[in-house]
Formats: sequence, C-alpha cells, structure tokens
Amino acid sequence: MKNINKQFLFTAVLLTSLLFVSCYEEDLTGQSTIEVAQNVVGTVQFVAPLAATQTVNEKNQGKYQYKVNISNAQPVDIYLDVKVKSGTATRGADFDFDEHLIIKAYTKSVTGNINIINDAVFETTETFVLEIGGDVDISNASIPASTISFSIVNGLADNLDLKFNFQKGFVDGTTAKTLCGIGYDMDFYVLDANYNDIGNYQAAASGCPELLTVSPAKFKNGTYHIFYDLYDNHGLPAMNTPEFTIPISVDYSRGGGVSGTFNQEAEFAFTSKALGYVQSANNEPYDYVVTIVVNNGVYTLKNSKGATVANARTSNKIAAAIQHARLNNKK
Repeated sequence: MKNINKQFLFTAVLLTSLLFVSCYEEDLTGQSTIEVAQNVVGTVQFVAPLAATQTVNEKNQGKYQYKVNISNAQPVDIYLDVKVKSGTATRGADFDFDEHLIIKAYTKSVTGNINIINDAVFETTETFVLEIGGDVDISNASIPASTISFSIVNGLADNLDLKFNFQKGFVDGTTAKTLCGIGYDMDFYVLDANYNDIGNYQAAASGCPELLTVSPAKFKNGTYHIFYDLYDNHGLPAMNTPEFTIPISVDYSRGGGVSGTFNQEAEFAFTSKALGYVQSANNEPYDYVVTIVVNNGVYTLKNSKGATVANARTSNKIAAAIQHARLNNKK
C-alpha cells in the first residue's frame, strides 16, 4: 500500500513538471530579439569623377563607382538590381556594370562599378543610361530611382600599324607557286628625314608580309622614309616564268581610327628578274615605298610627290644607309 502511494505521488509530480515546461515554451512563441527598422530610405552617391551625366573617351577605359547608402542598417541582406534603361552602346563590348548589388546585413552601403571598355574599333559616339533603384521596396528599404548617363566617344590608339605586302602567285613552267611559298624575302627599312638608318628592323624579319608598328616611343616627331631591300630572291630570276612586277602595298590601321591601303608608286617597283642585294647599278636591290610624317600623335602617309625622296644627290647616301641596315639587322 505504501509503495502504491509513493508511485502515485511520483507520477503526479512528473506530470506537473512537464505541464510547467510546456506552458513555459508556449509563452515564448512569436517573440524575437531581431527588430527590422521601418521606413529605411536609400540614396545613391556618385564617387568622383562619376557624375549623373558625362562624356568619356573609350581610350581612357576604366572603372567608375557609386555607392548606394541606406539610412539605417538592417538585420537582413538587401538585394538591389541595376538595369540598362536606354542607349546605343553594347554591354560587354563598350561597357559593363554590376547588375546585382547586395547591402549586407548590419551594413549601410554597397559600392557599384561601371566599366568603360576600349574595343579599338572605329565607331560613332555611343550612349547608355543605367537606372538604380526605382519601384523597389525590399526589406522595408525604399530606394528612389536614380540614373547615370554616359556618352562614349571613339578612342584612338597611340600606334599606327603597317603591313607590307609583296605576295604574288606565278607559274614556274607548269607549276603554280607564290612568292611567299618559295621564301622570297623582302625587308623594309626605316630612314630618317636625312636618309640615315634609324636602327628599327621590325619590318626586316623574314616575314611575308612584314610588319611595322609606329609608336610615339620609337618615332619622335619628324619625317621617316620606308625603303625596301630585296634580301633573297630564292632563285626566282632563273625560274621558267615570264617576267612580272613585284607588287608592294601597305595596309595601315590605327585602333579606333581609319584604315586603308597605300600602293607603292609604279616607278619604284621592280620585277621578278631582280637579282638581289649584289647587282648592277641599273637594277638596284632597294627603292622607295612610302613616307610617314609624325606630328604630335598624328600620322600622315605620303608618296614621293608629297616628300622629297631619292635623287642624284641622295642616292649614294640611301645606298649606304640600306647597306648599314642590312649589316646591322640580326634576323
């Protein structure tokens, strides 16, 4: 009888304890120590040199930044989208930007980036307008619409690129061949206004075609004459083919600017019978191609009519300059 009473008393105490714990947990339902600030206002702050509206040169490619600030920090992340509102520029080719921004919990700002891209392609002025915020109400934060406008003007590369072409197809007996295919080797040397070798042998490297980059670092303001030198004819004069003219053309291009082709004047051309460096005076291995005038970043191509070239007084000097270039050129 004693044992039954003790067991009953223990069971009653246990049930009372469980009831107390259950009621204590239920009283906490719905309570939280996290408080969300109400009526939080967001603003967009431009980081210099960024402004609401600007015109930029794509050559000065780089990053522009702005900040989105909120008046009170939130205990949760705030997500914000940025979109292209209008414009003619192409995202990924002309510009790029952070499309999704996150103001992290317990912080009050985030930085957005806009990148201008230099694509080195000649284009007309292009535009784009980005919209930040607007019709956004996230986590109690209202961010009024703000726009940033860009006009991108064409950027011009510093360098002028030249490609010297002398390729031509011909028939040796009954076999079709090409000058580049047989290893025909022409070099192009740069002489200054006084017909001195300047030591630039970029376009004298056994290439077909040969390439030359005219850069401000290597070409100071002044006049430069390009002369060709037949380095190796690879047996062309002895081949069973009718005599033909070796054509020389110069493709020129400047990133972000115009491009085109300059054709050597016929009076300076030579033929397939040219022997090479050692030959008679009436069949010289070198002659004039084109003149380049450099003036504060402006490049002008001229033919012999626009600049004085080989004449009776300079022919010997030019020959000496070409010989000097050939001896100093390390292929």
